Amino acid sequence: MMHGMVAGLALALLTAPAATADELYSPYQPGEGTGDSLNASGYAVCERDAPWIAYDATLIDPDGEGGSREARLVFAKGAERVEVPLGEFDGDDRLRGRVLWPGAAVDDAGAGVAWPGWVQQDGAWIDVGEESLGWTREGATVTIAANPEAEIAVTYPPSTPGCTPGPRAAAAPGPDDPGSLAATGGSVFGPLVAGAAALGAGVLAMATGRRRGGRG
Repeated sequence: MMHGMVAGLALALLTAPAATADELYSPYQPGEGTGDSLNASGYAVCERDAPWIAYDATLIDPDGEGGSREARLVFAKGAERVEVPLGEFDGDDRLRGRVLWPGAAVDDAGAGVAWPGWVQQDGAWIDVGEESLGWTREGATVTIAANPEAEIAVTYPPSTPGCTPGPRAAAAPGPDDPGSLAATGGSVFGPLVAGAAALGAGVLAMATGRRRGGRG
């Protein structure tokens, strides 16, 4: 009986259909084992009171089977998410440049006029914290995404003596503004000159009185 069972099992193995490749290996996962990757770096800098992000990314796609070549800068924090288009990788699979921080804006001269987390009310700038894209300034994950994607270490630029990536409370006259200096100088030295003239007149009057008193 045992010989019959062994013979039957051997016959079943011989007559069974050959296994297909899909049955021998796990299902194919896009991007898995293809060697596709993205090398990326970036940093933030303050320039003329505006926050900028410089980035440099290289797409590694040895098989030429990657997906979209359009890249974007993605900020994410909890349920919040904002994307900034960066453009398309060039023929050398590289993309570099710089963009304004989300929520920031500059005037025609390149000076900052709007910032994330700040709104203007009744002519005054108000810090609204995480609102108005203020959440992007701290604790957000920053990624350059195409297919695939790579996280980059970017933090909101700090204030320096020469650059503030936010509204200034008061604009003091600068050394390159002669009009302001002239006005300031006039307002300061005018009273001094008038006071000196009045003091001179008083001394002269006292001296004249003494001379007249001596003659009498």
